[in-house]
Amino acid sequence: MLVSKNLVKVVSVAVASMSLMGVGASVSQAASFTAPKLGVAETMPTDPAIKKGDKIFVTVKDTKNQKVNVLDAQGHKTSQKVSMGSTYTAKDVKKAAGKKIVKINKSQWLNTKDVVKD
Repeated sequence: MLVSKNLVKVVSVAVASMSLMGVGASVSQAASFTAPKLGVAETMPTDPAIKKGDKIFVTVKDTKNQKVNVLDAQGHKTSQKVSMGSTYTAKDVKKAAGKKIVKINKSQWLNTKDVVKD
């Protein structure tokens, strides 16, 4: 009985030490790995400015509410909404009520945070 307990201890210590050696080897191997050099790619601006005549695409951050509020020329919300995925041509861009807004038709404006350049 005493011999079997000693045998179990010896085996468990041996297994633990081998697993630690394996972890150390993989860490040292990962540290010596060098990533391949990649070619230079064209970088796109992170926040391209929307200008008059640009195609814009309506995006929604809230997945439950798939609509965006339409603003008036002064930057105030109206009762109208535009659905996500709609594509428009920017008729004009201006700042109103501390927000940058984009004109999508005669009397409807959208916040630039709700659209991306297409």
